[in-house]
Formats: sequence, structure tokens, C-alpha cells
Amino acid sequence: MNSGMTRLNAVEAVQSLEQGSITLLYRPREEKPLRDLGDVQRLLLLLAPHGSPYARLVVIGRKRLPRAPQHDRFWGFVDLVLTPDDMQAALGTQVSSANTRLRQLPAARALREGAYSLDLHNSHAHLRWHMERVPGDPFAPAIDLDKTADYIVTVANPDIAAWGLSEVPDLQEELFDDLELHVSLPSPYPPALQHRFGNRRFTQLDTTDWLDHPGTELVFASAD
Repeated sequence: MNSGMTRLNAVEAVQSLEQGSITLLYRPREEKPLRDLGDVQRLLLLLAPHGSPYARLVVIGRKRLPRAPQHDRFWGFVDLVLTPDDMQAALGTQVSSANTRLRQLPAARALREGAYSLDLHNSHAHLRWHMERVPGDPFAPAIDLDKTADYIVTVANPDIAAWGLSEVPDLQEELFDDLELHVSLPSPYPPALQHRFGNRRFTQLDTTDWLDHPGTELVFASAD
């Protein structure tokens, strides 16, 4: 009886927040053969939740995803929340300006794609995915990534007071290089959502509302 109740409680402790399709993409710096990650401007995760009119694009800090069994972690931030058509346009060829010069950025390319789930278990949010390589991309083997992953996801508090700072940093050098400029906002959240941090630097991703605000900073820690 007790063992049966334990199993029941374990099942009840898992709450599905959402499921959907996931794609790992990269945007090259230039239209030329890629040698290594130095030729990649951004590494991206595209989340397309089932039943939602919006998709979310997450930029991976330092273009770095850990691989088991290192039990490492990586950072990212929600860059875009758009309809699928607008997201497709945003991932296409772009023109940027640097030092008054215009530069064309190649379209993002898919490396892996598959399915993901976001579940709440014992107050922790787990992002689980299974992705297969996209056939035909010669750069795919350079990204050494496990097909199946399980990460605990937390949200970083954008309130500088929680970090003991007196002003917003110009560039978060620990997370992103100089070509991944990420402007910190005082807070991308409405007051009711920001209030849930309290004085903590991090909080659990206990609702997908966190992911619907561009600027949301995320920490992914291996759950294995």
C-alpha cells in the first residue's frame, strides 16, 4: 500500500507545462564553409509549443551547449517571441550595420530538430528534448550534442539590486561575446511576475509566462 502511494505521489508531482517541436540552429558570420564555432555568429534554440500562435527563439550564451556526462550548465536568453511566419522572416538573411558599414548576415540554418517537453517536477522545471541531425548540413558533426537531454531551467532576476549592483551592466561579458550584444532591461516582466522573485537572484520556471517575455535570462543545468 505504501509503495503504491509513493508511486502515485511521484506521478502526481509531475505537471506538464507544455510540449512542442524544437530546432537547434546556427547563424553563420559569412556565407562560406564553416570550420568551427568561430565562424558561427549565434547558436539558437527555437521552441514551437503545440497549440500556441507564437514561437520563441532562445540565444545560447557563448554558443555553448554542454554534453553528458560533464553535468555542466549553459545560459541563454529569450530573444524573440513571434508568430511562425514572422519568426521565419527573422531567421532569414539580415542586414546589420557596424561602424557605419552595412553587412549582410546569412540566414540561420537548422542543425537538429525534434520534440521537447517542459515539465514541473518537485518544484523544478525540466526541459527535455530528443533531436535528430538535419540531413545535408556539413557543419552538423561539429556540434557534438546528445540526442536526448534533460535540463533543469531557472530564471535569472533582472533586478540589479538582487545582484548587489548599482547600475545595469553595459554588456554581460560572462554570458555573451561582443557580437551577441544583449541589452539588459530594468525588467521585461509585468509587476506581478517580477514580484515573484522577491529578493532572490533566481526563481524556478514554474510557468511558461516567463518565456513569453523577450529578455528573459535562463540557466540550463543538467539534470542527469
